[in-house]
Amino acid sequence: MSSIQPETLQLLLQVLGDLVSNDNSVRSVAEIQLTNDWVSRQPDALLLGLAHCTRNSDVTDLRAFAAVLTRRIAFKPAPHQESVSPTAPAADKTLWEVTQEATRTEVKSQFIEALSHEADRSVRNKICDTIAEMVRVGKEQAWPEILPALFECTKSSTQEHRESAYRIFASVPSLISGQPDEALKSLFEEGLKDENVNTRLAVTKTVVATMMDRNHDTRNAMMPLMPSMLESLSALLVAKDEAGLVEGIIAMIELADHSPRVYRHVLVSVLPLMLGIVKNRKLEDKTRQSALELLLTLAERAPNLIRKVPDFASNLVPLALEMMTEVEDDDEWYSSDDLDDEDPEDNHVIGEHAMDRLARALGGKVMLPVSFVYIPQMLGSKEDWKARNAALMAVSAIAEGCVRIMEVELGKVINMVLPFLQDPHPRVRFAACNAVGQLATDFAGKMQREYHAVVLTNLIPVMDDAPYPRVRAHAAAALVNFCEAAEKRTLEPYLDAIFERLLSLLNTGTTYVQEQAITTIATVADSAEERFVKYYNGIMPLLMNVLRQATSRDYRLLRGKTMECTSLIALAVGKEVFAPHVQEFVQLLVQTQADAIEPDDPQISYLLATWARVCKVLGRDFVPYLDIVMPPLLASAKLKPDFAVLDPEDNVESKYPAEEGWEFVGVDGQQIGIKTTVLEEKCTAVEMLICYARELGPGFRPYIEKVRNITLPLLKFYFHDGVRHAAAATLPQLVSCAKQSDLEQNYLLNFWNGICVKMVEVMAKETDMAFLHQLYGSFAESLDNMGPGPSMSPDLLDAFTRATERQLKELHKKLKKSGDETEDANQEGEINEEAVLGEIARAFHSILKTHGIAYRAQLKSLEPTIASYLMDPSPVMRQWALCVVDDFPEFTGQHSWPIIVPYLPLMLECILSPAPDVRQAACYGMGQCAQHGGPQYAEVCYAALTPLFQVIHEPGARNKENAYATENAISAVTKICKFNSSKFDVNAVLPSWVQTLPVVSDKAEAPMTYNYLLDLLEAQHPSILGRNNINMPHLVTVMVEALVSRVMSEPNTGRMVLTLKAVLSILDSNMTTIIWNSIGPEKRKALQDLKYL
Repeated sequence: MSSIQPETLQLLLQVLGDLVSNDNSVRSVAEIQLTNDWVSRQPDALLLGLAHCTRNSDVTDLRAFAAVLTRRIAFKPAPHQESVSPTAPAADKTLWEVTQEATRTEVKSQFIEALSHEADRSVRNKICDTIAEMVRVGKEQAWPEILPALFECTKSSTQEHRESAYRIFASVPSLISGQPDEALKSLFEEGLKDENVNTRLAVTKTVVATMMDRNHDTRNAMMPLMPSMLESLSALLVAKDEAGLVEGIIAMIELADHSPRVYRHVLVSVLPLMLGIVKNRKLEDKTRQSALELLLTLAERAPNLIRKVPDFASNLVPLALEMMTEVEDDDEWYSSDDLDDEDPEDNHVIGEHAMDRLARALGGKVMLPVSFVYIPQMLGSKEDWKARNAALMAVSAIAEGCVRIMEVELGKVINMVLPFLQDPHPRVRFAACNAVGQLATDFAGKMQREYHAVVLTNLIPVMDDAPYPRVRAHAAAALVNFCEAAEKRTLEPYLDAIFERLLSLLNTGTTYVQEQAITTIATVADSAEERFVKYYNGIMPLLMNVLRQATSRDYRLLRGKTMECTSLIALAVGKEVFAPHVQEFVQLLVQTQADAIEPDDPQISYLLATWARVCKVLGRDFVPYLDIVMPPLLASAKLKPDFAVLDPEDNVESKYPAEEGWEFVGVDGQQIGIKTTVLEEKCTAVEMLICYARELGPGFRPYIEKVRNITLPLLKFYFHDGVRHAAAATLPQLVSCAKQSDLEQNYLLNFWNGICVKMVEVMAKETDMAFLHQLYGSFAESLDNMGPGPSMSPDLLDAFTRATERQLKELHKKLKKSGDETEDANQEGEINEEAVLGEIARAFHSILKTHGIAYRAQLKSLEPTIASYLMDPSPVMRQWALCVVDDFPEFTGQHSWPIIVPYLPLMLECILSPAPDVRQAACYGMGQCAQHGGPQYAEVCYAALTPLFQVIHEPGARNKENAYATENAISAVTKICKFNSSKFDVNAVLPSWVQTLPVVSDKAEAPMTYNYLLDLLEAQHPSILGRNNINMPHLVTVMVEALVSRVMSEPNTGRMVLTLKAVLSILDSNMTTIIWNSIGPEKRKALQDLKYL
């Protein structure tokens, strides 16, 4: 078929007309007709007809509609397909692919002709989008004519043809991926000189797409084009084409996010251009915000580069602060029940986020001095509440990013903010509450310890701000932030005043104020713990009454927060105090669960967490309720998210509103959307499964298979990191449940094997550092829960070793690269390669502990990889290798010798490493060799004594950063003397050893060291006592230091106390007095307080 019959075309035109009818019933019938009569029965005629309309119709709207409909229909899965073969199921084919070759050829021909003749720019753009989709789906091989045709268009004398060609290139950069860089650069250079701004915009977008699609070399080749690309933006600004300007800036933002360093030579041009746009209030908000976004993206993606740009922060910060003042004092703010009513696209919100992002990216050294040039001035603006409001919100915004620098001046910042809790304007009081709450979170601990009096005495009264419920609620919200990090003894003096206000808020008629009061009660109770018991009888009946009576739909969130609060109070006061209300509360939860049938009911997520807390309170008494709790919990854990592929013609804001949780990411030139609200519920559900498995132990046995079958596939659930992490964290708890359930050994091994195989499979290919960290941690914990003895087959051990070797090689490359590059280090708190190595070492430790010599062959195969780490000059890599090697003698004993021999020279060398962590690992390893390795290690142990004593006596050896390395060296000498002294006279070493004591920091090494000392003392060993007991004062001092530092626990502490008393009893009173007076008064008091003496 190469053309469509006139009568068929008329029928199609009738359907197309009805599809755009204003009459819903007509439109619905037409949609059914389109699907049943055309898409299903005559797809060739449909596509040919749409192509004909696109090319030939006299009606502009019809041409546009036909082009859009072609794209929407042709590239979706075709209906009524049957699988042809297992390897190529027909169900994967699109409507485009199931039509005849002749049809596709004709459609493509018609669209090319339409492109060359179309006069309307909007229609032409839609035709370009459809052609791009044809290329993307069919690839260039299926349409060899397209590339030469588009190259011809770039040279056309007609501007519309030039723009269209570049628009298609920008949509499908892979189309020109085979062209040499220099050829493309020449093409783009010409295009960026085009007299038409729209063409230059299309070229700019094409260059961006090409740079993102190709490799580093291509990006470098295209970098000289950056000034011309910026000039194209300037031209759009001059032409007052704001829509085109935004389009161009968005493309440049994408490039900045993908490859920020291509901007390094044009930053001096980017900054003034974008700053000028942000400053210009005559421009649309979207335009100004886009310019700001480009600068913020560069700051986030290349902070070190941006720090070198003169006056970047000093120019941008005042503009962001000025944006924050662009807020209206409308009545709706005071009356709205929606506390999240601020539009995220309002300028004052954008400005606030800009300050936050700049602080996180550039840090306090850059941001704090600049910000505090303006913030005090704005706070002093007595006539301008907007300036005061913006300044306080700015303090909130920058605090987290400036935390280390601001912490030094925290007292001054707090004293600057607190007076505004009494500001005449309610919006400013609200902002002051916000600042207090944010500071309480960002400076958690320090603020609560040092400033609780001044903060709480100023904040608590704001909850009495009667005319303004929103301010009262926000004061209560700030109290949540403060109390979350406050110790119960800190809160105790203020509890009466806090609960007096919170009960008052609970009795207001404003639902959101009641909701916040309940949330704050929950947090304060959680922090106050048993000190909350005093208030229990006054508050619990009120909460139970809310659950009984607030049953209408409007109160669903209130009920959810009340469930949360009640369960947190139950955790705070404990099982006995909560006992009178347990039965009724459980019944109310059961009833709520039965009533919460709508998928968007906010009570569902609260129920999930509330049941888990009740489980924590009741412990194994919760088992009878499992059959009620688990079905909806498992259903939530199995939820699948909604997806959407964004069509260029879609109205995103109305079709996929952000408030419903829609988020979009770019994939292969298309925008893929996912509805995240479902994901949060799913994540909460999986997290709750961890709780039940952990708390109930063998009581959770009936569900371990179901939960395993749900969570294992979620290790590859890439749509939500929280879900993956929670799934991995669930697995060790399931293994523990199975282990505690006294199941047959074969069942237990098979159960663990199913989990282990999946874990190892994911390990082999995982690239996300944070998830690798979680996965290896869960693997190690699972092995530990399985207990002693081999639980992994040789094949599985091999698979684990191969997967981990691959990860170690990748980590080695990344660490080398990060060591070579000083720019753009990881954000503070981010899981990095070093943290992942720690969990891999822990996994090796667990395997060696449980499998011992059964893992010997795999260890041998890892020798080159471990050696590469050990020989690397990086302290991080050396320390990791030593930690792994240290486990060989501990868990394989004398069998470790053949494996460890290649590493021993480097271990001895590392004892004297300048890096404390490396020294500690080497010293610890030498101790393990001495204790567990047997006589074949005797020569090495003797050789280690000299460097070990050198470490101990090094200047600064007892400094904080060196303490653990030094004490591990002391412990290593202890173990060599105790277990492996055949190559030297131990009596010659002991006098020097005893002078190295005490050990006061390392709780792991102290018991061995001190028990050896006590053994020698009880044996009255002369090398310890010295001639005429000359060492007695030193020995008493050592034991006092050990006891006061609490570096040991029972029974070791008791044994030392008895020995100390025995030693003191045999000394004359004069010597005892001298020794006692030599001990500082604080330590003497500590000994007496501990009832040791």
